Amino acid sequence: MAAPSPGGAPKTIFAPSQRKRQDDERFNLSPQQYLERYHIQTYLADAVLMVMDSRDERPLEATLKYFNSVLQGSHVVLREFEYVNATPRNRMSFVRIFVEDNRGVVAESEITVDDHLQLVMLLCNDFPPSIHQEAASLMAANGESGFLFGRVSAYFQVLFVFAEFMAAVRRVLTGTSAEGGRMDRSNFLWAVRNIINTKHWQFSCPAASLLDSIIAAGLDSGGGEK
Repeated sequence: MAAPSPGGAPKTIFAPSQRKRQDDERFNLSPQQYLERYHIQTYLADAVLMVMDSRDERPLEATLKYFNSVLQGSHVVLREFEYVNATPRNRMSFVRIFVEDNRGVVAESEITVDDHLQLVMLLCNDFPPSIHQEAASLMAANGESGFLFGRVSAYFQVLFVFAEFMAAVRRVLTGTSAEGGRMDRSNFLWAVRNIINTKHWQFSCPAASLLDSIIAAGLDSGGGEK
């Protein structure tokens, strides 16, 4: 559910405010860039493989059923991690199904990271432990001694859905450290904003409007070093 912003308008990490710019960029893409941007070849190849494996007597209907499952988000259930991880749509679909399947789990209930991984593996049995290991490290670094289901799930979702974005942010931090310098809070946030502006069509990023509010808060507080 979207959290209310100070001005009363809903704020989400997938806000539609970038729509016009994305539309302009889409129509400027080459045919190959367009196919890559929307992962068309990934789904076409998977649909063909599915039809060949099933040898359905009505291959067109079987293909239609496959793409309906993609639109509904059910296509990632019990699939291998390589496929689940292949596209932003697949990752979002997987997270959505995981949330729905575990709706009855109390967010404040204690859970180990390994147990949370086991729940994830009920939907994808070769899901790697690396994302949960990173979640545990970040939670410990943030001083969270007791792991709660809701918190572990939140870290898992962000690290999984925004994996490439998080890697790009880490490169900003690593580059600054390698140069022996320090980046103050406002400059760091502007660097992250640039990642969203230039890379949002390549991988999933939080909405720029959400980061704008964080930048504004940083500037209001003086943008001191952190």
